Amino acid sequence: MKFRFGFVAATALAVLTGCATPPQNPVALSSSVFVEQGARVGVAMTKLPKVDTSFPGAGCLLCAAAASVANSSLTTHTQTLPADDLVRLKADVAAALAKKGMVPVVIDGDLNVDDLPKSSSTVPNAARKDFSSIKAKYQLDKLLVVELSQVGIVRTYSAYIPTSDPKGTVTGSSYIVNLKDNSYEWYLPLAAQKSAQGAWDEAPKFPGLSNAYFLAVEEARDAILLPLAN
Repeated sequence: MKFRFGFVAATALAVLTGCATPPQNPVALSSSVFVEQGARVGVAMTKLPKVDTSFPGAGCLLCAAAASVANSSLTTHTQTLPADDLVRLKADVAAALAKKGMVPVVIDGDLNVDDLPKSSSTVPNAARKDFSSIKAKYQLDKLLVVELSQVGIVRTYSAYIPTSDPKGTVTGSSYIVNLKDNSYEWYLPLAAQKSAQGAWDEAPKFPGLSNAYFLAVEEARDAILLPLAN
């Protein structure tokens, strides 16, 4: 019975591991993307995450509660930090595309990528979602998406024990989909992290960490906008 149970558990683990979706590899942005002057390029963003703290590694319920209590003043302050520079990304991306001779089409509201059907395309660097419905709705040639998954302050833990100082963090991705064949013409993973210069634990305003947060936001913006400007 023990052998059978172990075999079943191992098989289940292998199946789950095999089903895990591997991360999308980066795709470099080529100047050829902008050769077609006058191309209509949609500009969309997914819902911007709430600016907040995160404590990865504090996995159990009691660990998470302890981390939350220990960093309560930091969380209160983090939730007051603005995300205006990230909100402006759609307009800034559209302006950069217009300078390249593209016709930017800013898509109002939040794009819910998860609601799109899976792509059946087999071309190299095929996007995992099918964006054809957006192509049809807005009469687009390409679609640029900014998809941010985390914005705020991150401090890593091992159960109850912090393993790092908090860091200003912006993570996610930015990508361009060629809507003729649903392939990525650009895929940029974003992982901007900045530490406080000097002491970070200066409640209640946390000036060092606040500055680190703004630097992470600036780094993420630059990562998206500078390739479009070159």
